[in-house]
Amino acid sequence: MKLSKNKLGVLVAAALGLGVAGQASADVYGLSTLAVDNLAVVFTGSLNSAPTFTFNTNQDASLNGVVDISNGAATCAGIFGLGNDCGVAPRLSGTVQNAPGGSEARGENDYQVFGLGGNYSNAEAAIITAALLGDGLTSTNAISESNISSVNQAQANTSVGSNTFLSLNFDLAQDGGAFNISFSAVIDVLSQATGIDINAALAQANSGLTVVLTKAGETLASWAPTGTNNVTSCGAGLVCTATETAGLSLNNSTSSFGPANQEAGSGRYSLDVEGLTSGLYTLALATTTSTDLRRFPMPVPGTLFLMGAGLLAAARAVRRNKSAV
Repeated sequence: MKLSKNKLGVLVAAALGLGVAGQASADVYGLSTLAVDNLAVVFTGSLNSAPTFTFNTNQDASLNGVVDISNGAATCAGIFGLGNDCGVAPRLSGTVQNAPGGSEARGENDYQVFGLGGNYSNAEAAIITAALLGDGLTSTNAISESNISSVNQAQANTSVGSNTFLSLNFDLAQDGGAFNISFSAVIDVLSQATGIDINAALAQANSGLTVVLTKAGETLASWAPTGTNNVTSCGAGLVCTATETAGLSLNNSTSSFGPANQEAGSGRYSLDVEGLTSGLYTLALATTTSTDLRRFPMPVPGTLFLMGAGLLAAARAVRRNKSAV
């Protein structure tokens, strides 16, 4: 069989193209959202001085190694009832992050989910209302979302933090003081890779929420809700009780080489700490979200390699025959 160079070129290109066609339409996707609402903090059996506080938020996003260079960090501080520089709702939010070259652009205070398709990576987080600033209750929202279909990597992450410093004077005649923090939460943490060979890509998505109560630099109680009513640590002489929505963790790490791996839902969470004594306390609340996507270079499958090699050898033979004529 004689083949022209043009026909050989078409066949070689088609054969080798089969090796990458699957990846061209593939999506590697990660999503992490965490919204906290109706957050209330109550100290009982005490007279407390006006607390000082610091709030901070941060978000970052990159696509194929290129980052959004705008400043995604923001912070504010103040004294309850004596003024602050946290503005109006949302009380605190850094600049939304959209990695350059993305097919989806997220707006300020925009928490919609874009889903599969295209190449993009973005993140946004905010403290929307704050009880310490006279808003009644505290609420926060954060999202990290990335998708890659033809590039090799994307990352996005957020953090929201609140540190409150209190001087508490408990009536020890009533067996010390008590502390309670309660809130509702909505979470969605998803990782998946579609239309791609197994192990050709890895999608990861993570979320976290922690509450830590310290006194004079010593941790008295720490809590990271996992849907199991477990308290991470509780100091000597204290009684710590967690109440969580069963089976719904706010601290998740999902990963997938293919099918979707998801943790999602809404619930109510609270922590009670009893047996506190007078002194200076610090209450820290922190939430995080993140995504990390990778595509791995795939070698041309052996059968396609042999087909391409055979066609190239045939092309050389045609040239030799023409030279000999």
